This record gives sequence, structure tokens and C-alpha cells, in this order.
Amino acid sequence: MSVLRSVAAPALAATALAVALPLPAAFATEAGGTPAQPGKASAVTAQLALDVTLLNTVNVPVDVALNKVESPAQRDGAMLTATVDGVDGGRPVTLVKAGVGTSVTKADDRLATASVKLVNADVHVPGLPLTTLLGLEAMSAEANCPVDGQPTANVTAPARLTVLGRSVTVGLNSPTHVDVPAIGTVDVEFARKTVTSSTAAASALEVKIALNPLNLNVAKVNGTVTVASVSCRKPVPAVAPAAASSPAPSTGPSAPASAPASAQNRAVPKGAGEELAYTGSSGSTVLAAGGGTLLVAGGAAVWMTRRRRAAHARHR
Repeated sequence: MSVLRSVAAPALAATALAVALPLPAAFATEAGGTPAQPGKASAVTAQLALDVTLLNTVNVPVDVALNKVESPAQRDGAMLTATVDGVDGGRPVTLVKAGVGTSVTKADDRLATASVKLVNADVHVPGLPLTTLLGLEAMSAEANCPVDGQPTANVTAPARLTVLGRSVTVGLNSPTHVDVPAIGTVDVEFARKTVTSSTAAASALEVKIALNPLNLNVAKVNGTVTVASVSCRKPVPAVAPAAASSPAPSTGPSAPASAPASAQNRAVPKGAGEELAYTGSSGSTVLAAGGGTLLVAGGAAVWMTRRRRAAHARHR
């Protein structure tokens, strides 16, 4: 009986170890994909970044975005106002007055686009209520970012442009400088555009001002006014999940159930006109190996028991 225990115990341990082995990588789950991401777009009719100095030497920063929208949205505004602390008794200051003022953005998984359109528009700054900083007849800006194409940015020049009441022609390659005595200076730059492989941005007009209005409690106005600003970022297409690789079916003969695991994992020689068989192990291979180990252990135990009985009978 001790011989049976000595033979069966290692066999059971080997079987438990074989069953506990991890399954091969062929049973791993598929790698996840990446969902599509819609594009982004932004449009601003006018943006003011100004430093307003009051007559009592108090500085009031003005950072206002008028008719600003982000995808997907649309906003119309013909009269755009803002309240500037300490200017004109705290009453709203009209900054943009237009016959048509529209900011539109759209974005989905195919296209992101932004546009601004102004018709018969006047742009003002705090301290100059009766003098128009910019007067323009018609102007527009547009940015497009398709998922499968190059982003673009386009600006339509204003048919008429005045700066502080003076008619000017905006240069395409350099800013236009306007000097108005007793009021200040203005530098106007037309159609600033930036395009990359995935983004586009444009500003129809970028105006840098240094004014001394001395009106409505305002001593100085310095800063930048941007008119018709648009930008977009192209959508990101979806990435399909990678399919998990599965083992090729074996073309060789099936191994007997009592064969050890090393015999089943042996490569089958390539025959004439045949591809090499798959040599990796699977879950069924592990179970068959464990069963084979038990059969061999059981047979050895029975043989040892019979041999001991025969020897005992001869000594009687």
C-alpha cells in the first residue's frame, strides 16, 4: 500500500500542476478600438482686449468676446454692447453696431467649420462714443477642417473700410498705420491666417490701438481689437479594434490520450505540398496530459502490487 501511495502522490501533484497551467494566448480578448471624435469650431464676431485708463488714473481691463460661439451653435447680433466699470456712469457701451452680425459653427465626425459675417458694421471703443474706430461695409471669415482633407482658412476683404472716420486701404503684407491728431494711432492688419495639418484659424482684421480720447472719464485706451475671428480642428476618425489571432488547425494525426504532454507539443514534419502544422498547446492538450499521467501512475501501482503478492506467495 505504501508503494501505491508513493507512486500516486507524485502523479496527482503533476496532474494538479498541469491543470493549473494558464490557457494559451489564443484565448485572449480582442484589443479595443478608438471611437470617432467630432471636430471643434469657434467663431467670434469681435473680441476686445483693452486696457482703459480713467482720468483718475484707475486702470480698467476690458476683455470681451462678442457673439462668441463654439460648435455646434449659431448666434446673431446686430447690436453688441458691454458694460465697462467707470465709463459713462456704468451704462452699457455699444461696441459693435451692424446691419448683419452672424457667428456660426458646425462640427460632426466629417467636418468642422466656423464662419463670421458682418454687413454695414461699426466698431467702437470705450471713450469714443461718437467716433467710429472701424467702419466696414461687408466682411467675412471662414475656416473649414474636413476629416479627410487639408484645413483651410479664408477671409473676404471689406468693400469699404474707415479708421477713425478716415477711408483707408489695408495692405495685404504689412499693417496699415493711421495717425489721427488729438486722438491717437491705429495699426490695422488684414487677414491673419494660420493653417496646420489638423487646424485652421483666421482673423479678418486685427487692430492695435493707442488712443487718448479724454472723453467720458477715459484718458487712454490701449490694446487690440480683433474682428471676425474663426478657428477649427478636424475630426478624428474611428479606429477599428484589432482582431485577435487564432491558432491554425493542426493537419497532423491526433495524439493518443495516454501520450505525455511533451509528445503532443512536438512539431509535425512538413510533408510534400503541405504547410507546417500549428505546434502550440491548448486547453485540451493540458487536460489530456493530466489524464495520461494518471493512467501511467495507476498502471505502475497495479504492477507493483501484483509483484509483491507473487513474492509473498513464493516465501510461504
